[in-house]
Amino acid sequence: MIAFVAAASPGLFRPITRQAEEAFWAYPHIFMAFMSVGLAALVISVFWVLRGAGKATAATRQALRAQALKRQKDHRAMVLVAHIDNGDGRLRDHLMAAIETHFGAFAFSAPIQVEPFPIRLKVVPSKAHPEKIRRVAVQGAEVLERSAGDVIVWGRRGVGDKVELRMVSAPGPGRSPETHVMEFKLKGGHIPAGVEEAIAYACARRARPILNRPQDYKPEKLQPIVEALDIMVQDPPPSLNEEAQLEIVDDFASGALSLGERGGGQHWLEKALDARRRYLESFDRTIDPGRWGIAQQEVGRALAALGEREGARDKLEEAVSVLKVSLDALRATDSLQSAEVAMRALQRAEQTLAQRRRIGLRWPA
Repeated sequence: MIAFVAAASPGLFRPITRQAEEAFWAYPHIFMAFMSVGLAALVISVFWVLRGAGKATAATRQALRAQALKRQKDHRAMVLVAHIDNGDGRLRDHLMAAIETHFGAFAFSAPIQVEPFPIRLKVVPSKAHPEKIRRVAVQGAEVLERSAGDVIVWGRRGVGDKVELRMVSAPGPGRSPETHVMEFKLKGGHIPAGVEEAIAYACARRARPILNRPQDYKPEKLQPIVEALDIMVQDPPPSLNEEAQLEIVDDFASGALSLGERGGGQHWLEKALDARRRYLESFDRTIDPGRWGIAQQEVGRALAALGEREGARDKLEEAVSVLKVSLDALRATDSLQSAEVAMRALQRAEQTLAQRRRIGLRWPA
């Protein structure tokens, strides 16, 4: 090989190739070692060049896609679905169809635009270091900003048909993006019934938040959403992870309480009380004391409303006790608005008790 290169080289390179040939015959092992190092360096260089070119191509595709989506943005909510690792195209298509089909049931029949987006985002385990989770969430939020999207969904399909999804919504001013985790198992290679609705609800909750402020909407408009959630609360979607189920129970309890307090049937108050207590059984107070205080406040409000309607002294007294606990918890956090709601509910419950004592009402046994 060396002789062939020497014969083919022009006169300028003949001294070099002759020296290389002499070095090869004199020190074959050393020469081959240097040749191996050089070849390895060449292969590595080619690899990094190709990888860089691939990243540049991917970045260009993403930029062009984001620009196109931003240009066509209208009044519709936009949900982007990124790559699903280890999942074929059918899983991604099924996911997009589920969001498009059921989104309106949880957003006053609002129109939805579901679009694929050419990006791979890491599926970081939910118990990983918060900084790792935050970095990926920031990547997702940047995609939303460039494309004017509302929510981005990505994930992976693992062993045993387990699917792990992650969602990020466009954060408000001065706020960090938060990652929502959804995990479930496919059934026969398809997303099970109930899970489809849960995925669509999770997207609607972030793109068109409603049940975080149910009092802002008329009961007749709010009721269909609460009824749809009631189905998932009574018959939880199979294999859906606890975090996603708790979110459904949390929002259903708030919506049912709002309906019950504003003239709805007493059954809504009973459903809200049962759901909120179930939520508290699985909720860790140390993780979010403010959220725990809000949940206790809603328990107290449901008890107070039931006590007023039923003339049940025990429920009114329990409501006063629970509301005092929630008020103490909320005052220790930044939940000032929730603390004010708890204060008003406490005052009303105490006034109801005082009034009934003054008129000498007989309490049921």
